[in-house]
Amino acid sequence: MIDQLNVSIPTEKVRGQKRIVRVFRPDWVNADTPLPVLYMHDGQNVFSGSTATYGEGWEIDRCIDTLQLPLMVVAIASAPNWLDRYDEYSYEEDEMLYRRIGPELAKTRPTLGGQGRLYTDWLMNDLKPRIDKEYATNPEDVGVMGSSMGGVISLYMMATYPSIKRVGSLSTAAWANLDPLIQAIQETDIFGKLYMDIGTNEESGPITAKDYLFTNAKLIEAIAKKGIAFRYEVEPDAIHHESSWRRRLPHALRYLYDVT
Repeated sequence: MIDQLNVSIPTEKVRGQKRIVRVFRPDWVNADTPLPVLYMHDGQNVFSGSTATYGEGWEIDRCIDTLQLPLMVVAIASAPNWLDRYDEYSYEEDEMLYRRIGPELAKTRPTLGGQGRLYTDWLMNDLKPRIDKEYATNPEDVGVMGSSMGGVISLYMMATYPSIKRVGSLSTAAWANLDPLIQAIQETDIFGKLYMDIGTNEESGPITAKDYLFTNAKLIEAIAKKGIAFRYEVEPDAIHHESSWRRRLPHALRYLYDVT
């Protein structure tokens, strides 16, 4: 069963516009049974392709049913405007974000990035308490997951909120906010468990496959020094697309939630 909430979010640029949050609990689990919760970014892409930005969804509800994994998912839709999404999923302004969108479009934006902490504080301090109040959850078992820039903000959350126990960062857009993100990881006591992956053929406009592989390797180098439990997978020939993330999702969930 998937419930739909319409919520106000402080990073929303359009006055009065609500953001959709979809909440899934497997129907084979009693409604009174407390479940761990996985908060997911780009929530419009998490379930059916009918709501997805590019017509293909992750189908996480089917994946959870197949794995028989007692897990609740809270999927927060991203900003409708793709540039506002960059603002929301990055803690810092970053010249690499401007490289991604190109010089002409960059001229139309006084800033790009830097709204991420406002978004994640809302998620942890406003949305999470509401979810814990309205549903049977295990409030101590909190996970976050996202892809691309959603992976960037998930890693920032790992370094910002010690209560987060499980983090999934698929095809991380590590070229964005790379140095401040590495610094945040280096300066923080990190707990929990991390899954990261990347394909060898990922591109985003002018950002090349070499950019993705190099910057992800730099992130993993910093993470490995923290001594936390993590898995990093590199998939040959995989591209930067929901179909790749849907394919790798079962591996991520099995690792993060100890599914045998």
